[in-house]
Amino acid sequence: MPDGPPGITPSAGVRPAFAVPGVRERMIQLARQEWALFGRPVVNYATAPPTLSYPPDARLAGDGDGDGGAAEGDGKPVEIRPPFLARVILYWYSVSKLPIVGYEGELRPWSAAFIAWLARGAGVPRAELPSTVLHWDYIEHILAAGEGGRFVARDARRYAPKPGDLICAPRGEGFVDVVSSFQRLRRGAYHCNIVVAARPGELDVIGGNVLDSVSLTHAALDAEGRVLPTADRPWVVVIEQRDVD
Repeated sequence: MPDGPPGITPSAGVRPAFAVPGVRERMIQLARQEWALFGRPVVNYATAPPTLSYPPDARLAGDGDGDGGAAEGDGKPVEIRPPFLARVILYWYSVSKLPIVGYEGELRPWSAAFIAWLARGAGVPRAELPSTVLHWDYIEHILAAGEGGRFVARDARRYAPKPGDLICAPRGEGFVDVVSSFQRLRRGAYHCNIVVAARPGELDVIGGNVLDSVSLTHAALDAEGRVLPTADRPWVVVIEQRDVD
């Protein structure tokens, strides 16, 4: 089977009797769907360490029957509570055959698997964004592809992201110091979120494995619409998504 977007109609002459969202919109809606399933958590970086806040009506599997909402639970990380672990396993094994459990019995980081799963679910060919559990794999792939495809790597200091784009930051104290700019990108640990909404001064971005959940973060913008780096997320690269369908 060729590696390309799935066919929507049986032939080119057939037109759907309804609106079919494009790849960009499908990735956004899938991200929002998973965020809702995880209880619509929002990251609060004003606390140390950062915390998640939930709407009052949110309920997570493993919560008690009291009035504590999503904040009330059994103390287990969200990612290993059913049915959420089932979702994490779905993301992972949709894009990788590697074991999801590490050598110390831990759940391996799954944020890149989440992004790759969004791409697969939206119909993005692997030739445009590969299936992987490492953010660097698809960042490097897109860097090498140049500017002719659906995804183009942009300097976060020079490009204003829009819904459907990915924003990425290095992780780890030593690595953050090394990858201090777009020009210094190299193999290592990164985190990427998908932009799901934009308004003056702020983006809404969703990512997987953010405080053990699929979480939404408000990312501040400068006057030109460029994402501002923070100590927690020193954004250096934006993966622009173009509408090429």
